[in-house]
Parts: sequence; C-alpha cells; structure tokens
Amino acid sequence: MTHDSSHRFGLRSVLAVLIAVGAACVWYFSGNASQLEQARQAVQRDEKQSALRHYARHLHESPDDHAVRLELAEFLKPVDAGLALRHLQKIPQAAPEYPAAIWHIAHIAVVSGQDELAEESLLKLDKARPNDAAVALNLAELYFRTERFSDALPWVEQASSLQPDRAGTWLLLAEVLDRLKRTGEMLPPLKKAVELAPDLYAAHANLAYALQAAGQLQEAEAEARWCLDRQPTDVRVRRWLAMIRRDLGDLDDAMQQIRLATAEAPEDADCRMLEADLLLFQRQAEDAYQVLVPLYSACSGRRDYLSNLSRAAAMSGRRDEARRYQQEVVNLIDELSDQVNPVPTAGAEAAD
Repeated sequence: MTHDSSHRFGLRSVLAVLIAVGAACVWYFSGNASQLEQARQAVQRDEKQSALRHYARHLHESPDDHAVRLELAEFLKPVDAGLALRHLQKIPQAAPEYPAAIWHIAHIAVVSGQDELAEESLLKLDKARPNDAAVALNLAELYFRTERFSDALPWVEQASSLQPDRAGTWLLLAEVLDRLKRTGEMLPPLKKAVELAPDLYAAHANLAYALQAAGQLQEAEAEARWCLDRQPTDVRVRRWLAMIRRDLGDLDDAMQQIRLATAEAPEDADCRMLEADLLLFQRQAEDAYQVLVPLYSACSGRRDYLSNLSRAAAMSGRRDEARRYQQEVVNLIDELSDQVNPVPTAGAEAAD
C-alpha cells in the first residue's frame, strides 16, 4: 500500500468516526436520551413545559425516585407551588429526602397562608431535625402571627438559645413576652438585641416602650428620641415619648408630643385617649370629653376608654352620661369574667 493510499484510508477512518459521533449526538438530542437527562437539559434552556413533561415521564417510569421528585418540586416551587406541594407530599418518611421535602412543604404553606399545614410540617421537621434553630424560629413566628403567644414562647426561647447571635430572635422574644403581659421581662432580650444590632430600629423602639413601663424614664426618653431622630413620623414612639414626658411631670411637653402624633394620625384612638388623659390632668374636662366622644363606635369595647369617657363626662357636668358609661364598664367587666369563668349549663351540671 502506498503512502497516499494509507493517508486516504486514515482520513476515511477519521471521517467515519466523526460521522458516527455526529449521528450519536443527533440520536441523543433528538429525544432518545433518558427522560431525566432531557428534563435537566430543558431546565438549563429554561424550557419549563418541556422540563415538566420529561420529569413526569421519568417519574411515571420510576415513581420511587424520591431524589428526582424532590428535584422536580424545587423546580416547580416558583412556577406552580400547588403542584410542587403534591409532589413533596408523595415523598415518604423513610426516604432520605424526607426532611428536605418537609422543609419545602412548610415554606410553601407559610407563604400561601396555610397555617395548619405549616404547623404540622414544622412539627414533623422538628422530630426529623431536633434542635434546629430555624425550625424553632419558624414555629415561634407562626404562633406569634396567629396570636398563639403561649405556644410561641417555648419555641422562641429555644431559638434564642440555639442561635444567640441573631438579634431578631431576641426582639421576637420580647414581643411575645409583651403579648403575654410580661412587659417587665422584656428588657433583657431587648438589650441583647441592641447589643447585637446597634442600629436595629425596632429594638430601640420596643426598648423605649419597655423602659417607660418599667419606670426607667430617662433611659426610655433617650431611646424614644433616638428613634424619632431617625423616623420623626413614628406615631407609636411619639406617643410613648408623650407618656414619658407626662410621667416626668412635664405636661406641656407631653401635650406638644401627643399633638404632633395626632397631626400624623388623627384617627389613632390611643393617641386621642392620651390627649384626653392629659387634658383631664389639666382640668380641661370639656375638651377631653369632646376628644373622646367621637371614638365611641370604635372603642366602646375598651375598658380604659369607657373609664376615661365616664370621668370626662362627670368632670364636665354630664352626670347621667357618666353613670351610663360607668355601667358599661361594669357590664364589660362582667362579660370578661363570664368568658374566663363560664357558667356551667344545666346539662353540664347533670353530667357532674
């Protein structure tokens, strides 16, 4: 064989190999690759419908491939959270992917407002991954948001113990304690939050409130003014500053502060009630009465409001109205007492 013929034979061999490789590529990309491979390629090309179709075919052939089902659910979450949820719920507890699946279920449930499912999933996750700060914190936030403050407390305490360097957890602990009417216990977690995050506005604002409640008025005023230097239109903090100035005996400045607050939020009932309270201190009963009366429809279920309204009516010479409002206070106390200690029904007595 001559050199030229050998060379031509070599070129023909290389060409044949290239043709074979090309044919293989065509075969691969034409749909004969595995369904999973095609699904992942479609994901890379951002072809959502094609990806879903190939994932579905793969799972039809391999329904127990829980890793791929989890992969599909993660892909689906921003596209179709409901469908993602259905796939996640098919992953059994015995599968290694189960904790991740439960975490995704909880996240979807929280975002979509499915509180019962979120609680159920997070409690399952706590069993699968005990002493997980993120799980504890999510449960605490869920219970706080749904006003189950007694349930929130142990979880936020656990979260703060497991992750003590997170300022937001200490802030949540303080807020839970406040809702449980344990305001006196708010100071340590709030001070810890400020220590960890010196610029955390919410911690400073709550600290102003807690310090005022604890009678530490100079410290409370410093915190309130720190907040108002940064957010001068914060009505809550302005109201707390007015309360602090009142407690310090400066009624004129307290009135100035509360009127700044009512200028920002003229319908704020708490501000209006504090304004009336200050007017009563200054023996301006008629003015206080005129401030309080328009709030009746919104606040007639509040004992503090009715008490102040009765007081303002009496001091302004409206004795019949004062007695009526005082009777409403008594009725409200009786209603609250009945809710705490309900009278047993005849059937219940018979059962006893």
